[in-house]
Amino acid sequence: MTVARRGDGRVESRQAYSRARALGGAVYERRDDVIDVLHTYTPPALRGGNLAAELTRAALDFARAEGLRVVPTCSYTRRYLARHGA
Repeated sequence: MTVARRGDGRVESRQAYSRARALGGAVYERRDDVIDVLHTYTPPALRGGNLAAELTRAALDFARAEGLRVVPTCSYTRRYLARHGA
């Protein structure tokens, strides 16, 4: 599986791919020194397999590398941060 960053610098996403097929994604918006994680999606057949966690971690790693504060609008991201921290 490959996680790739897509977007225009303001609204971006992390997409997970396997054999060129999209598996899911995390969409976030960047505003000044903030990254707002808006939505995380995995298809029902792939839920429970840690894909959403990997996508969320990739977005959080990006935020940390860029020195951005995280706003977790996405309910999955809020739960992830409550369990794992930033």
